[in-house]
Amino acid sequence: MSNTLHNQMDEIFNNGFEIIRTHKQAIIDEWNTILLHLRKAGKSSGKSVEDTITYLSEFFFNSSNDNKRNVKSLTSNSTIQTNPFIMTLLENAVHKVIQANHRYSYHEHQAIQYLFSNISEQILTSSDQHRFEIEHFLKHLVTSQQLPIEWAAKVHGNRNQYTVEKWFHQDDDEMLFNYLPIEQNSIYSLTEAILKQLPKKEQQCLNVIPIPYQDYTLLICITQKESSHIVSFLTYSLQIFQDGLHSIKDANEKQKWKDSVIMFNETIMRAQTYSEAVEYITAGFVRYLPFERCALFSYSLNEQMGFGLFGHQLDNSAIQNITEDIQNLPIIQNNLQILQLFGQNMNYLQPVYIEDAMMGFPKEYVEQFELNSVVVAPIFTTSTSKLLGAAILDQGPGQSFEISEKTFSALIKFGQSAGEILAKYDKPHLEQPKPSLSLSPREIEVLKLMAEGASTSEAADELNLSEYTVRDYVSAIMQKMKARNRTEAVARAIREGLI
Repeated sequence: MSNTLHNQMDEIFNNGFEIIRTHKQAIIDEWNTILLHLRKAGKSSGKSVEDTITYLSEFFFNSSNDNKRNVKSLTSNSTIQTNPFIMTLLENAVHKVIQANHRYSYHEHQAIQYLFSNISEQILTSSDQHRFEIEHFLKHLVTSQQLPIEWAAKVHGNRNQYTVEKWFHQDDDEMLFNYLPIEQNSIYSLTEAILKQLPKKEQQCLNVIPIPYQDYTLLICITQKESSHIVSFLTYSLQIFQDGLHSIKDANEKQKWKDSVIMFNETIMRAQTYSEAVEYITAGFVRYLPFERCALFSYSLNEQMGFGLFGHQLDNSAIQNITEDIQNLPIIQNNLQILQLFGQNMNYLQPVYIEDAMMGFPKEYVEQFELNSVVVAPIFTTSTSKLLGAAILDQGPGQSFEISEKTFSALIKFGQSAGEILAKYDKPHLEQPKPSLSLSPREIEVLKLMAEGASTSEAADELNLSEYTVRDYVSAIMQKMKARNRTEAVARAIREGLI
């Protein structure tokens, strides 16, 4: 199964979780020191701090939480009285403890920061979370004075055993406790058993409607005379409720890719040199997005060439030895042509997903790096409307994968941020530096004829040499320039001003 942006962010969350558990006693001691100081100072916030410490300690250090390391497990307790100041105070205490470890890294700091950010958001908004639970929805339905609903039940079914998990009644205090032990092998049998416990007069006036909902079945009891129009209303209301839940889920997913962009930006802004920037960018694409390998390339508009800069989880020297004519990358070339049609407007620059690398890359690279599915993310600046290069990404040797809309959106922002950072440095840095060449005058003449498209025999006639001699010159030129073919040799000669 391919990795996803959601999984990648969960990995950072769990990393922070593990770091905190590793320093359990030191963190508890530091929190208790803070609490003792507040008590001695007579601060009114002492009780809230104590409650928050107890709550977080239960979440971090209770062994039963090993299999549910996620923010959702915090929703069970919404009565905790805390605030952003207290959460920040306790988070800073964690940073202090872990920074005492000489192996402490910025990525550990970031993981803890992300962990506390999610926890704080969940705790501080927990009072509103219950509004988006099915229990809250059912309670409001049955207690409404404008709806002919007598009661509702949330039924759980498992292997032909159906039981009522929770009841909802018009009278808030009357929860139909007499019906709780009922268990049947079907929804129909369960409904019959419930109705039999009602007075006969009520049985004749009521109608119980089963409505499937996620992994549950909802039983809605209404008066028979109102059943004709209330059913459509109930199903419509449930659909609206479900749509609302999906909207919240989508908003949370959007927040995840925005969080990944923020952490990427924080990381690359720490770069003090060009080489650090290149390294942080390539590592960041892998650390904060669902990819395993990243190769960063610069792009020369004048020569239409790409140059390898750095590889993360790849043979770095192999990446830096790559110099490729864009004409050999048809998919990328097509996208550059589209960009030219829009006058170099970077708003039209999009990442390119290539399902099969053989369709977009030379065979030698596909085999050398075991490429399968690949994403090409442009590195660009919107401030100066320049394309500086691209990051080529995949999920490991031979891996096939797809990318989500959220990952696609994040890639655009990553490319823009990386471009703005690289643009701070001198232009010469943006192209891979090559050693100076020493070519003889005759080799220069041969190169010029090659650039004009002359064949070996035509060059021999022009220079009054034999074809064998011209071939020797061409071979020597390609060896000196470390070029794989004549086109590459000519392109480099033009770029370095030799011809």
